[in-house]
Amino acid sequence: MGFSGPSQALKTTQVVATLDAPIPKGTNVIWCASFLCAWKAMEQDLEAGPVVIDGDVPMLASLNAAPDPRGWVPQGALYTATGWLDKGIGRAIANDLKQRFPAKTPPVFEGLPPDSFVAYSYLEATVKFALPYFQSREPLTFKDSEGKETSVKSFGIRVEDAGAYLQLRAQSRILFSEIGFDYRAKQFAVDLCTSSAPSQVIVALMGQEPTLAAALAQVERKSRESAAQDVGDREPVRIHEPDVFLVPDLFWQISHHYIQLEGKRFASGPLKGRPLAIAQQDVLFRLSRSGADLESESKMLAPAKSTYFFIDRPFLIVMKERGAVNPYFVMWVANAELLQRW
Repeated sequence: MGFSGPSQALKTTQVVATLDAPIPKGTNVIWCASFLCAWKAMEQDLEAGPVVIDGDVPMLASLNAAPDPRGWVPQGALYTATGWLDKGIGRAIANDLKQRFPAKTPPVFEGLPPDSFVAYSYLEATVKFALPYFQSREPLTFKDSEGKETSVKSFGIRVEDAGAYLQLRAQSRILFSEIGFDYRAKQFAVDLCTSSAPSQVIVALMGQEPTLAAALAQVERKSRESAAQDVGDREPVRIHEPDVFLVPDLFWQISHHYIQLEGKRFASGPLKGRPLAIAQQDVLFRLSRSGADLESESKMLAPAKSTYFFIDRPFLIVMKERGAVNPYFVMWVANAELLQRW
């Protein structure tokens, strides 16, 4: 594993609660649906409407206005629960997780008053590629948004694989592409395995957008436009025989506290006057030659020449249920902080 620890230890990476959060220049931005799922469960089960908190909390409006992502997650991949500790919610969560996710260690709610309220969610999703890609024997030079170059590990279809492995090439799909005069793709998006179900993984080399939501919209728009063009007028949708395709490896685990919320007091409902003691999200993500793994826990209390498809500059990663419009994990990779170093 690469980075494993609290988000405060990361200098150029942010974890955000909603897709409309701005993307600062040169910063990795990570969004996973688990925290918003817990928030929406709390809205539904406790407040029966938008959560009201005392004080100036700019992100509160975004949390309350955001659509409920619980329907975006594949069936069986998400667990949410809300309730009071003195009424057994801690035991219920532990029992439910043991049945649904046996490998998951249940959360511990020690040191809290017995009448504390818990909003909890756990998301676990795995995408396995039909055929594993090759691990590159050479470093990939990743150039971040500031122009800094870093040698990183990568997987895909290498230079030495040109003209071979037709089945491996056939499992991916190019959603859109813009090829430069040097036969290097300037912008493109690839579905890494078209047969993966129920989820898919998309990587997109593209320019930075203001928000993750805007980046997703751009990928959707370009993909639709490409699909609508006549077959003879657009780039082939597969990685062709001479083409080279490389994607950086990622393997990290981050524990993030939304300090903007912690310590603030509820201003309405059964929790009025009580502080929100913990607003925490833990995310583990892995993207490798075999597929992608995502675990996230949230808790709140209270042509003839080879074309080179290199993900060697800032890019977007999307995990979503195949055929769905909305994702359950999005990451903008602007720098190499969370990439696997060579």
